[in-house]
Amino acid sequence: MTKKKTSGTWAPLPPPKNQAWENASAGKDLDNPRAYSTKETFVLGDVIEHKSFGMGIVMGFKEGRKIIVVFRDTTRILIQGAK
Repeated sequence: MTKKKTSGTWAPLPPPKNQAWENASAGKDLDNPRAYSTKETFVLGDVIEHKSFGMGIVMGFKEGRKIIVVFRDTTRILIQGAK
């Protein structure tokens, strides 16, 4: 029995590079992000623009004044509310 060879023209799409970003950004208004500053305070779901990391979305909080932000390529813990 011989196996039929495929043409090689069909392939499934690769998974998104950062599934966390895909999930976090779904339905968000990415046109008007807030500028990130350590002096500002943020709420869950805020879309921010970081000078080094680019656009991100606040996805959680940690002890103290820390926020968890999902960016296109990474997830970072940033400071907020510094004086």
